[in-house]
Amino acid sequence: MKKSLINSILFFLFFLPLKNYAQNSVLAKGNWIKIGVKNNGVYRLDAEFLQRNGFDLAKINPQNIQLFGNGGGMLPQSNLQDRAVDLTENNIYIEGEADGKFDAQDFILFYGQSPHKTYYDAATGSLKHQFNIYADTTFYFLTLAETKGLRIKDQASVVATNNISTFDDYVFHEVDQKNILAQAPFAGSGREWFGEEFSGTNEQIFAFNLPGIIANSMVNITCSAAVAAYGQTDFVVRANEQDLGRMAMSAIGSDRYDYKGFSATKSFTISGSAFASTDAFRIGLTYDKKTLTYGVGYLNYLGIQTKRALKLYNQQTIFRAIESVNYPTVNYVIEKPTATFRIWDITNPLQVQNQVYSLQNQSVNFGVTSQILREFIIFSNTDFLVPVSTQKINNQNLHNIDVPNLVIVSSPLLKTQASRLADFRREHDKLSVLVVSPEEIYNEYSSGKQDISAIRDFLRSLYQKKPDTIKYLLLFGDASYDYKKRLNVINDETKAILIPTYESRESLHPIFSYSSDDYFGFLQDNEGEWTENQAGNHTLEIGIGRLPVKNVEEAKQIVDKLINYGTNKNTIGQWRSKLAFVADDDDGNIHQQDAEAFATMVNIFSPAYQTGKIYLDAFPLISLPEGQRSPLANNALNQAFQQGSLIVNYNGHGAETGWTDEQILTLKDIQSWTNFNNMPLMLTATCQFGRFDDPNQISGAELSILNPNGGAIALLTTTRPVYQNTNFFINQAFYQAVFTPINGVMPRLGDVMVSTKNNSLQGVLNRNFSLLGDPSMKLAYPEYEVSFVKINGKEIAKADTLKAQSKVTIEGEIRQLGTQTKINTFSGKAVITVYDKEKSISTKGNKGLKFNYQDFTNILFKGEVSVLNGSFTSTFVVPKDINYQLGEGKIFMYAQTTDGLLDASGALNPMIGGADNRLEQDNTPPSAKLYLNDLSFVDGGLTNESPIFFANIADENGINIASEGLGHELLLTVDDTLKIIVNQYFIANKDDYRSGQIKYQIKNLIAGEHQLKLKVWDTNNNSTESSLRFRVNAESQNRLKNVFCFPNPTSEKTTFSFEHNQEGDDFNVIIEIFDTFGHLIKQIKENAYQVSTPFNKISWNIVEDSVSNVTGNYFYRIFVKSLTTGYQANGSGKIISLK
Repeated sequence: MKKSLINSILFFLFFLPLKNYAQNSVLAKGNWIKIGVKNNGVYRLDAEFLQRNGFDLAKINPQNIQLFGNGGGMLPQSNLQDRAVDLTENNIYIEGEADGKFDAQDFILFYGQSPHKTYYDAATGSLKHQFNIYADTTFYFLTLAETKGLRIKDQASVVATNNISTFDDYVFHEVDQKNILAQAPFAGSGREWFGEEFSGTNEQIFAFNLPGIIANSMVNITCSAAVAAYGQTDFVVRANEQDLGRMAMSAIGSDRYDYKGFSATKSFTISGSAFASTDAFRIGLTYDKKTLTYGVGYLNYLGIQTKRALKLYNQQTIFRAIESVNYPTVNYVIEKPTATFRIWDITNPLQVQNQVYSLQNQSVNFGVTSQILREFIIFSNTDFLVPVSTQKINNQNLHNIDVPNLVIVSSPLLKTQASRLADFRREHDKLSVLVVSPEEIYNEYSSGKQDISAIRDFLRSLYQKKPDTIKYLLLFGDASYDYKKRLNVINDETKAILIPTYESRESLHPIFSYSSDDYFGFLQDNEGEWTENQAGNHTLEIGIGRLPVKNVEEAKQIVDKLINYGTNKNTIGQWRSKLAFVADDDDGNIHQQDAEAFATMVNIFSPAYQTGKIYLDAFPLISLPEGQRSPLANNALNQAFQQGSLIVNYNGHGAETGWTDEQILTLKDIQSWTNFNNMPLMLTATCQFGRFDDPNQISGAELSILNPNGGAIALLTTTRPVYQNTNFFINQAFYQAVFTPINGVMPRLGDVMVSTKNNSLQGVLNRNFSLLGDPSMKLAYPEYEVSFVKINGKEIAKADTLKAQSKVTIEGEIRQLGTQTKINTFSGKAVITVYDKEKSISTKGNKGLKFNYQDFTNILFKGEVSVLNGSFTSTFVVPKDINYQLGEGKIFMYAQTTDGLLDASGALNPMIGGADNRLEQDNTPPSAKLYLNDLSFVDGGLTNESPIFFANIADENGINIASEGLGHELLLTVDDTLKIIVNQYFIANKDDYRSGQIKYQIKNLIAGEHQLKLKVWDTNNNSTESSLRFRVNAESQNRLKNVFCFPNPTSEKTTFSFEHNQEGDDFNVIIEIFDTFGHLIKQIKENAYQVSTPFNKISWNIVEDSVSNVTGNYFYRIFVKSLTTGYQANGSGKIISLK
């Protein structure tokens, strides 16, 4: 009794709720071998095994050999369920250890478990199995310690009178081959995979070796199967040629979002007499499609429970007797084996005991207490199982790490890049960061097996230590719905990089089946089981994101993007205060209504951000053979990316390959983006655009974040089909969080995700939204806020109305976010944009109903303003062309410091309306001077095919860029045919509303004579028209001009320079440098954006490349390719190196 009590105490010390975490891992010191096994049974490790795995037999004291492991099965999802807090030491047997030497004939025996689990279900009184969905191998850890290891000890037989000479056996057949949702045209989803396929009427036979079945017992056969058929079909089940019955399989629907399969489980019973005279046990299955032409069946599993005579079968036999729990003690009577044997009590498979028995005539007898269902194994002394794998592992101790702010889980293949990102977050963001591999987590938290709950348990242990410290989890690698990597569509490198995600139990419905990384953030005691319904929904405790990289190159590129986003001063720009709302026009305009609601939220609660609107029904459609298209909407969307947006928000229909039936966004568009310095966060409330766990396809969301030249910096995106109404809730919660400071500081993406998810719980449906991005990243919010203080000398609260023809002076300050604290160190410039009141716009009604929405479209003034010591003043004249009705307009301002490192944004809603007639009569038209490419251009001059048009315009009362007055546009006319309204391209000069400049690129002109005309208006509607003649020269498309480098000769550094005819374009530039023997010694690759001519931004440091000690010539070639137009050119030159 005392010994039994001690065993129970030991068991509960190792298997406790996770809050009683271990202080250190046993793997922290010593040498370790990781051993893999696949089946339940007794395993033998001999001297040759130890030598092969690096053990020196001469130095081994076998008494100090220890074996650790937590056995088979999967970890529980529920946080309340007990589990091992670290690797558990197992009882083992070592032959010949008493002499303190491991001799050649000595060996180790231990009980190893299958990764799959057979268990007794007390509620049904039957045996069942749990198939491990994550792993097919169980692992144990062998070490030579400094102290004696645990050993299998004798368990005495007790006196018992209730004899048992039979046992309850359970065997199953289950193979995972097919994911039903993966069958065309869908992508795989869910954790339930199915086995053998039945497409015809032929019977498939499944044979089992089960001798010794008791004739007067009942055999229970459980069959689980699934079908995909549009009518009712049956599975016919037979056992040893006897009909057991039929399984009726219901039909599936034909709608795209109906169930794609129907599954059923049914049990059949048959007398054991059918098998008593034969060892053969055959289950036959036939799929009866009846009259259907289409129908496919799949076997899930077969489970067979039998009562068999108690004896040794096939060298090792595991046995238990369910009837034993009806008695306080039982006496097992086993037919005596012919060979020598042992019996172990494996009720606790980690604390195995050697069962003492007695021989009576031809039987083996032993008595045990039986308050619980005990399990034993009888095995031959001459035939043992052997491990399937061994691996030496390094020391590790995750149990004793300091709790970080950010955990990055990364494959060892990507550790260099993951560590580079970690270093950046430490230095730039002052976060504490841990980089850890999935295998390290599995070793300590799931006994070496892949199991997603191990990752969750690791995060939970950190959370329980310091809940206010651990904030973010970054999964640095792609995922697959195929946990066991059975699909052969990805290479070994990618397989090694994958980090699993949670796949739902639902595996047959295309909407309710989902994947989600949210599971790793369910860290409270009552969470984890996740019953996948409304009642089982949990909240997140940490922010989780994933970078879906599949190789080292993609990992480097995404880290480059993240570092550039956070540090490059070229990313500072007005795009950081702009949002783009994109909406589909289907479903009675509901998506456009949603987008308008979110834009209105931003305008009201975060007014410093400008809301651009790209509503599909506001653009004309054209009919093509492949369907309707909207080129103008597509162009507007691409411009939102190329010119820059902090957030691009899409509501509507979509798929992995793009948005809307009209294809306003395609994979080709995504690949063409070159917005490296102004990448947005994308929020895509659409179907499965962000499916990241399908190895057969790269989704649009993945392509967006993996685009090395730009694309998206992160996405809050959907991994499966979704519903509009639940999309609305999560979209709404996002805008309630994304611009809300936390303790005076703008949130990181992980913080936004936690708030968004926890405030939009809609059952499992919002779990389809995942963050593809770094959760520790902060959006490129402007650092400070612009605060408007006075208008025409009056406090804002008492300011006069802005009237047509009135002269307005606005004063303001740059302030700390949400405070009155002025930033006196802020000096630089700002752009101020003044809008008239919102205008009601009606869409075209391309699909029926028109949609009315509001937008600020009429710009009254746009100009540059100086900011000095945190203060600014701007003066302008309100043009005549306004809406004279009184109402709120809007003023946006975006400011940057002179060094380009800091910025600020703000907005004001002044009253605008009426007229001010106090200004003197003005009949003087503005002046305009026109140029091409630069200010030295003269009338009649030569230019390239896509010149930059400049116009310097001046008027004492300012230039009218309002769009309210019909016919008063700034109009550029090319060759009397092409008319371009260029209001939006005008900006007033710094601190001078009376003059400004238009800058616009005219693309793809043909060679020959051309003429430009520009008509402009002042604020009092006086106009002037200027013209310019020029000739386009048909330049060579493949040669750069004036290619040279400077200084040349050089002993250290030289800079390359060349001229081109693609002013303002974005280039990919490759420079190759060769020695005099033609050997390539250096290749430089860079992307350059909005390039000028000449271009001289790339240098080569000879010293850094260790060739400065060589005197002589070097040759270089320059290759240029446009990232937007396909233009290509090249050039070459020579470098003279000096000692």
